[in-house]
Amino acid sequence: MERFDDQGYLILKNYLSSETADQINDEIDKLMAEGTIKFRYGGKLMFVIHHSEIVKNTGNNKDLLEFLSILMDGQAKLFQSINFINGSQQKTHSDSIHMTTYPLGGLLGVWIALEDIDENNGALHYIPESHKLPYFLNSDYDNEGDALKIGKKSYKAYEEFLEEKVKELGLKKEIFRARKGDLLIWHANILHGGEPHPDKSRTRKSLVYHYFDENSICYHEVTQRPALFEF
Repeated sequence: MERFDDQGYLILKNYLSSETADQINDEIDKLMAEGTIKFRYGGKLMFVIHHSEIVKNTGNNKDLLEFLSILMDGQAKLFQSINFINGSQQKTHSDSIHMTTYPLGGLLGVWIALEDIDENNGALHYIPESHKLPYFLNSDYDNEGDALKIGKKSYKAYEEFLEEKVKELGLKKEIFRARKGDLLIWHANILHGGEPHPDKSRTRKSLVYHYFDENSICYHEVTQRPALFEF
């Protein structure tokens, strides 16, 4: 608990058994072959929890939900899953620009390695203690709208703003060299992203869950749209 409060993340080694990881990977292959799920937003398989019992049940594990609820000092509720076959290579960001809450902080991310992952196949990176920074939202990169219109700037402007902020503050990232089954929990505001994926002969299979505090108001900061639960 103290480590999470101080660093903004926790790593649970060997959380998921190799057999369960294989079952999830097989399920993803089957759903893709059937055409039930397709890549969206640059290689993301969204909301597989609506099509797979094993993916849904893994995210809704009772002990995991209780632990996450303690970490967020609320009541964790599964909102979303994202499966990856290859590295996201996503630039450094805070999830709170995408899944914002009122009050701020009512969100947790969970990332599970479904195979061994390192610098050659798109490892995850994070910046320890960056969750203690202010929440950088629309107003911080001059992207505020009004009652009728959203801001005019693209998401790329946010990425560029954050990249400059990281340089300005001298922040240093760490790379998560994960073994199959390892799990990482991150704070709503920790800065993280995806490393390059240079070895194209390897996949980078992983599973991400996002959880809201069920007592929070949840929305998307950039577009100001509410987050909708589909359960």
